[in-house]
Amino acid sequence: MFPAILNLASNAEISTNATCGEPDPEMYCKLVEHVPGRRIRNPQCRICDANSQNPKEQHPITYAIDGTNQWWQSPSIKNGRQFHWITITLDLRQVFQVAYIIIKAANSPRPGNWILERSLDGQSFQPWQYYAISDSECLTRYNVTPRIGPPTYKRDDEVICTSYYSRLVPLEHGEIHTSLINGRPSADDLTPELLEFTSARFIRLRLQRIRTLNADLMTLSYRDPKDVDPIVTRRYYYSIKDISVGGMCICYGHAQSCPWDPVTKVTNNSNSSVCVNTTPVAKAVTSVAQVSTSYHGNQERCLKETHARVSPYADEPCTECQCDLRGSASPVCIRDENHARGGLSAGHCACKEGFAGEKCDRCAFGFRDFPVCSRCECDLHGSLNTDPCSKCVCKVNVMGSNCDLCKQGFYNLQGSNPEGCTECFCFGVSDVCESSAWFSSTHP
Repeated sequence: MFPAILNLASNAEISTNATCGEPDPEMYCKLVEHVPGRRIRNPQCRICDANSQNPKEQHPITYAIDGTNQWWQSPSIKNGRQFHWITITLDLRQVFQVAYIIIKAANSPRPGNWILERSLDGQSFQPWQYYAISDSECLTRYNVTPRIGPPTYKRDDEVICTSYYSRLVPLEHGEIHTSLINGRPSADDLTPELLEFTSARFIRLRLQRIRTLNADLMTLSYRDPKDVDPIVTRRYYYSIKDISVGGMCICYGHAQSCPWDPVTKVTNNSNSSVCVNTTPVAKAVTSVAQVSTSYHGNQERCLKETHARVSPYADEPCTECQCDLRGSASPVCIRDENHARGGLSAGHCACKEGFAGEKCDRCAFGFRDFPVCSRCECDLHGSLNTDPCSKCVCKVNVMGSNCDLCKQGFYNLQGSNPEGCTECFCFGVSDVCESSAWFSSTHP
């Protein structure tokens, strides 16, 4: 039994390379049925302005996943045909097994040609599915044989091209439902191929052609721009109201299933699952460590306190701390990034004063002679040294084997003073002085 599906997009970071009204305000018009040459009583045109104080004139990409009635909108192709090609990227912040993706249009048709892609690292992307205005576009544009009718899949990792979701109607509020698991051969008994195919941290939408009722071609067929209906030629843009990404738990290849955990449900009233290993060769479940995954946030942990999580994808995801107890305050190291503190990351040990290193197996700066690690005595305030453990070289007005004393006739040792100490000024009465906490003031 799978855990409950969670909308991952609501917690994702989303970005795009173009937005309507950036950097300058622009007019856009809804795509509506209209007879050229006949006046529209209520023109469906508005202004978008990214810098406007009116939220209704702003359409940033964050509106696509905020759960409200607001929407993201691309620039109109009246600004150039390059705005057929726009990229939207979601960072889910960690790797999930993505079950389905739903995209809902706002006040425009669904996109014509586009590619849905996935990535684990945000650098290398692979296609999940191709979408085209027509079956012939699948062949000519993407070199993929079209899948006729509702999407079906012959293999767990098959990438198909479909025109099913690129039809012009409805002109507004159309939806695109892409299931990455349902309909595949191993949907009821997930195989390693299907687990790998559905794993992603980054999801990318590469939009490549807007549905325009072919009105963009009308501008090319008229010799005189005055003959072209301005309402028609201004209105083409993408608008996306909602991007919903449904994901399940992921076990990083160390388990074959992640069933719902009724114990966790009872204890903290949340939907949770635990990665269950059924493969003897999976090294995550050994006497050393086991990775378990909580569905609510997918917090991975090593079972033994003396182990730290190196990488959930490694053959041995948990490694022994190996803290040097001569310099470490405890045999327990930082277990994972969720417990990081004081600038220390996973696997680092908390060192005693005077010790340093990931395992606390060397002296810290200013200390020497491991494993004793005694403090070096050269005073950096009064010396020219950058290392207090090297031979002490005093500043010009400083003396002593550790360069920690002012010479006679000088006072106030300061590291910011290039000469170390300041010369006394006693009106010729004496050349001996010292720092004082007293201060003087003048009164009117």
